[in-house]
Amino acid sequence: MASHGAAKRLAMQEPAQPNPKRPRAELRHIELQKAENGGVIAQHRMNYFDGKEPVHAFGADEGHKLAAHIEKHLGIKMEGKSPSEDTEPEENDGD
Repeated sequence: MASHGAAKRLAMQEPAQPNPKRPRAELRHIELQKAENGGVIAQHRMNYFDGKEPVHAFGADEGHKLAAHIEKHLGIKMEGKSPSEDTEPEENDGD
């Protein structure tokens, strides 16, 4: 085992390299996909990220949570109800 003096000499031989400053991870956009259960999957796309990019799942009845999530990340305010809440589902005439 090396003595304290030997470790000190070894450390002094190789100059310490400062850790390069990594760019801050910033959100580029959010991709939304329909989930098999009728909900939505929100995938974050970052300009720089050193791990797995965040993924959030929202259930079919969690539209309000999805809207709040988008408002938070994109800095926008979505007022009122979704147009789909005010209309009845379209029926397929077999066209």
